[in-house]
Amino acid sequence: MGHFPHYKLVVFDLDGTLTAERSIWEYIHKKLDKWYGYAEKYQSQFLQGKISYRQFCGLDAQMWKGMRVDQLRHIVRAVPFNPGVDELTSLLKGLGLRLTLVSSGLSLLSEWVEEKYGFDYAVSNRLLHEDDVLTGEVEIKVHYDRKAEWVQSITDIFRVRSDEIIAIGDSVGDVEMFEMAGYSISFNSSSRKLDQIADVVIKGNNLSHIIPRLPIVRRGI
Repeated sequence: MGHFPHYKLVVFDLDGTLTAERSIWEYIHKKLDKWYGYAEKYQSQFLQGKISYRQFCGLDAQMWKGMRVDQLRHIVRAVPFNPGVDELTSLLKGLGLRLTLVSSGLSLLSEWVEEKYGFDYAVSNRLLHEDDVLTGEVEIKVHYDRKAEWVQSITDIFRVRSDEIIAIGDSVGDVEMFEMAGYSISFNSSSRKLDQIADVVIKGNNLSHIIPRLPIVRRGI
């Protein structure tokens, strides 16, 4: 098979890219019956510019105050993945690429995915808890539209250049990530802007369909 001649690392978005759910926050709210008439209002206020991203995440996290971490972990680990995730991640690792995750979702999901699929690095937002009980606070690490700073961190950590990175994502929050990467793949996207700047646009939700469109996989592999 040989190694990629140029690309050394892949940076993935998580929600809506590896998982079938576009937002793990929304997924949890719906499972707890706290979305319709409750958390959806916060999303609407955020999208209308009435509250900041930090306020939006804080209001969301506040709704889970007093719950046990295990209860949320149980919900998170039932999230459906898009088909082809094993095939794609195994192939990339087999070809010697490092796999990283940058997500504006939750560490309850990203840390599990990191372990489950053997990623080298993951960063996301962390719900705070004491004695395994959620405090209703959240540590915001990844703003949905500020992923460039994390791509920069990844280039430093792994000593790669940004043009040696392949970015894979599905939403407008991945635009910065795509602009920094050497090659970008818009996957099952909800954003016309992302599709316009991507090197490759994949419609449909099967991650294995990315494989023949990778810039370095020879036909027939």
